[in-house]
Amino acid sequence: MKRIQLKIASTLFFCLLVFGSNAQNIIINENGRISEMMRIYKRANQQEKYTEAWRIQIITTDDRRKMETARAKFNVLFPGIKTNWNHVSPWYHLKAGAYKTKLELQGFLLQVKKNFPGAIPVMDLVKKEDLLRP
Repeated sequence: MKRIQLKIASTLFFCLLVFGSNAQNIIINENGRISEMMRIYKRANQQEKYTEAWRIQIITTDDRRKMETARAKFNVLFPGIKTNWNHVSPWYHLKAGAYKTKLELQGFLLQVKKNFPGAIPVMDLVKKEDLLRP
């Protein structure tokens, strides 16, 4: 199936490349059902407030005071990055940032590891507005 899609995409690209320079007025008539499906997809996607994203897990500990100390230290070192924690008995997890891809967080992770050597990337459910832009 992917081969067919790749062939179609490459053929369309070639046609646009060859005929695109000669075309001045192109009219595209979109099927009404396709337009409606796209509107439904956009509406459903806008209603979703959460998405899966990458965060940096700063510390995992069973001592709440250690977690709070690490959070205070992180907030001093990186004041613009939002932190949040959760408690899944007996562990406290302190996480920071929210990135769409793992690659986007790699540079920041290296900075964080200088002060928090146990920091690791983890997947988490985050609010869409909390995603950091690279």
